[in-house]
Amino acid sequence: MKKIIVILTMFLLVFSLNGCKANEEVEVETQDNKEETSNEQVIYEGDNWSSSNYTTDMKGNTLNLYGVTDKVRPILDVFEEDTGIKIENLTLKNGEILQRLKNEYDSGVVIADLWFTGGADTFINAAEEGLLLQYESENGKMLDDIMKDPNNYWYGTSLTLVNWVINKDLIEENNLKMPEVWEDLLQENMKGQVSMSNPASSGTAYNVVSAILQTKGEEEGWEYLKKLIEQVPFFTARGSDPANMVVNGEAIVGINASNGDRELEINNPNIKLVYPSDGTGWWPQPVAIVNGTKNEAEAKVFVDWVISKKGMETVAESRNAAVARNDVSIPEGIQDINDIKLFPTDFQANALKRESILEAWNKCVEK
Repeated sequence: MKKIIVILTMFLLVFSLNGCKANEEVEVETQDNKEETSNEQVIYEGDNWSSSNYTTDMKGNTLNLYGVTDKVRPILDVFEEDTGIKIENLTLKNGEILQRLKNEYDSGVVIADLWFTGGADTFINAAEEGLLLQYESENGKMLDDIMKDPNNYWYGTSLTLVNWVINKDLIEENNLKMPEVWEDLLQENMKGQVSMSNPASSGTAYNVVSAILQTKGEEEGWEYLKKLIEQVPFFTARGSDPANMVVNGEAIVGINASNGDRELEINNPNIKLVYPSDGTGWWPQPVAIVNGTKNEAEAKVFVDWVISKKGMETVAESRNAAVARNDVSIPEGIQDINDIKLFPTDFQANALKRESILEAWNKCVEK
């Protein structure tokens, strides 16, 4: 009898231990499932836009944005309508933004959350100096490699093309040939009549200089640029200044950045827009998050939104420009980039050589 009791006691003990072990396994499995569920990414789906960072409690929050044009304001207003997140924007020259971001980062007081519009090479410089935040947006997969940074520091939005704004009346008065290729800007009677911005402050001008050096090669490129410098009486601060000077009759030709629209021709009968037949510069206008932002989640929402189909359609409509997404139509009346010759451009190389190119440029200007 005692043996039977002992055996039963041992059996109950083993059963009890196995039961505890099973309960532990169930508990662990349940905990694992909880963790797996909590790690699942919740994606907010809006009207043709999405973001894995957006939550409705962000409404009323404010972001600070730097850019080279105030024409982005309508885009920012649509973003606020969709998300409730407000954006204050400050318009500065390309070089000024880069310097301002450096100063803010070094001081430890970062004011800007976003950088939207400017030269791609300057964004690359900023990324190299640790001024931009790396962010892989799901919507970025819709962009071709040439339209975004390979390490996800910036994404292209609208496309900018370099063209010439030409005063037809002054061409005729000075008995000049209508420029068609870059060599035509070196006509003797055009000396002092070519308007160009300063490549140190203007993304347009730096794109021209670096693209010519890439296309013609260092030696031939600098020979051409030295001759071009002689045609320019002074270098303006902004890329938009040369076009204004030509319209006002202060220059015959202005090297200009354009979205591909023909508004200057339409509004000014004496103006002709020319895309050089031997090639011209171009770049995607980037958007990036500033490293050190105190509103990282909201800044990511803006990047998600602006490179979504809804965002790019808004950019195309507001800026009247072709955009970096292939599934968004080119607005009516915009220059089709397939109809002009574009310089093959290595934005990374342009950025890495920026300081040496500007140093060489300054020496040429000072002579």
